[in-house]
Amino acid sequence: MSRTTDKEIIYVGDPMCAWCFGFEPVLDALMERFESTVPFRFIMGGLRVEDPFPITEALKPKLLENWQGVTRTTGQTINGHLLADAPGFLYDSAPASRAFVAVRRLNEALALPYYRALHHAFYLEMKDITQAGVLCGLAAGIGVSPDQFTRLAQSESVRLEAQNDFDLARDYNAQAFPALVLKEGPHASVLNQGYKELSALTGILDDWIKGDLPTSEITPALLIFGRAS
Repeated sequence: MSRTTDKEIIYVGDPMCAWCFGFEPVLDALMERFESTVPFRFIMGGLRVEDPFPITEALKPKLLENWQGVTRTTGQTINGHLLADAPGFLYDSAPASRAFVAVRRLNEALALPYYRALHHAFYLEMKDITQAGVLCGLAAGIGVSPDQFTRLAQSESVRLEAQNDFDLARDYNAQAFPALVLKEGPHASVLNQGYKELSALTGILDDWIKGDLPTSEITPALLIFGRAS
């Protein structure tokens, strides 16, 4: 099947979204199966950009329980040492989201590798991806010029572009992450709100791509896992 020109799959996620990290194998499988037919686009949803919060002692058990749930469900291991080693850590995904947008602006082909690097740095290596130096180092690690990255990531234009991502996610009614938005011309429908297994998505995507399922008739999958961090 040739690549369609009027459809695209828009992924909405966040660098500090544990379920987005858990969704990586599903996303890989979806892209392997469908990217030759339908292009994928990646935007940031803004999980914790307007209401960042410190990780208090009272919150740590709840957050750890959520992370353990991600591991049980998805098989993606999360290292929970950050909760013990970084007292007062501020859960703020705005810096990493802007960093993603900066890399996307510099080289769109590196946007997804950088997004994955952010996930792995935070959830496996327990690096503080709210820090400019960490974000720059991760960008350099995938071949982005540190000087170019630093200038752009701190710019007003990138702040506005990131905000546009957040606004677009709301316009699409992507209320939980990860979300896949199926767009066809002026029409768009959310396929999933939160983590879903591969088997729950492929059949619908097959029918949509073939034209057997109109975009307007897609009903978002029930939210099983929410906007948890």
